[in-house]
Amino acid sequence: MKKYNHYLLIAASLFVISCGQSDAKKEAAQKAALADTVNTTDIMQIGTEDAAFVNEAAQGGMFEVQLGQLAQRNALNMDVKKFGAMLEKDHGKANAELKKIAEGKKMGLPPGLGKNMQDRVDSLSLQNSAGFDLKFMEIVVAAHKKDVAAFEKATTTLKDPDLKAFAVKTLPVLKMHLTDAESLNASLNKKNAANNKKM
Repeated sequence: MKKYNHYLLIAASLFVISCGQSDAKKEAAQKAALADTVNTTDIMQIGTEDAAFVNEAAQGGMFEVQLGQLAQRNALNMDVKKFGAMLEKDHGKANAELKKIAEGKKMGLPPGLGKNMQDRVDSLSLQNSAGFDLKFMEIVVAAHKKDVAAFEKATTTLKDPDLKAFAVKTLPVLKMHLTDAESLNASLNKKNAANNKKM
């Protein structure tokens, strides 16, 4: 009798464990379903304006990285080369952060530059050494004025909290780039004007 009761106890224990595993699996399945629902909700909540910002920010970031790489290869002025390295580093970091956010919301990013930006990169790459620095700084100043305006607007109009946080975090870096670019551009133009006078 004792032996029979012992078997009954083992069987009951196995049943409890089995039920526990079943409940755990059910809970895991429920969590997975909830996660899918959250992701779907995130996708549905990305409005047209937010999606447009992601596209513009991604394109602008890639553009700045390529400009920075060009400056490091082609610039004569060492300060321009250093500025190019800063652009590549800072915008590369921002691009990676934006990509992570976009992937989390299952948003696609542009695979490359649009025609207008690509044309400017191609044209700049053909500049001779003497003209490269001035043209590079001209493009960079204009690009960052546009970037700062877009990110300032984004900090107040974006609906998605992750994208808005990205815009708020990135804006000071863009403003710093613009200030430095304008200062370096003014210095280069001053030197160029002085050299022309000597001629």
